[in-house]
Amino acid sequence: MLLELIIIIGTIAVISAKNPVHSILFLILVFLNTAMVLISLGIDFLGIFLIIVYVGAIAILFLFVVMMLNVKLTELNDNIYKYLPIGFFFGVLFLFVFSLFASSGYDLLSDKIDSSINWTNELKIKGNNLVQLGILLYTIYLPYLMVAAIILLVAMLGVIILTFTKSKENLYQTVYQQNSSFLNNNLFS
Repeated sequence: MLLELIIIIGTIAVISAKNPVHSILFLILVFLNTAMVLISLGIDFLGIFLIIVYVGAIAILFLFVVMMLNVKLTELNDNIYKYLPIGFFFGVLFLFVFSLFASSGYDLLSDKIDSSINWTNELKIKGNNLVQLGILLYTIYLPYLMVAAIILLVAMLGVIILTFTKSKENLYQTVYQQNSSFLNNNLFS
């Protein structure tokens, strides 16, 4: 109950924080508490996945982007209230659709799961579900994992290349120029 309360307070703090860095830190707090809730419910893979992917990659990436772009502190405007009716509309729509699915007992994944194949029994994999998932990822699904790794590597290199630009405002040191000025100053003085 306490973790869920911290998640709700953290999500409110994410959207109401004036400083974008504070907003991202509250987002990390929400991700960590959500992971603790999932692990306490016995869904350990999703909890660890949430920590590794969202906290370890996405939230830290957001933090670096905000710090790199030098985003100015934004003040909350009084114009935020003009978005309240549309936010209320989408909130009511979400609650309506959620209550419709919850009351009907419809399982969204029942049509998509092929229950006739149980890879863990077929391959005689023993251990908890993290061990089973690791063995499946690195045996059967290895090509897909490698493609995802290559896509992430290309995206990372693209971000580095796009953000690394030389301009007159940035101070770069050129070794040749620095050595020649040092030699000129010492030889002719």
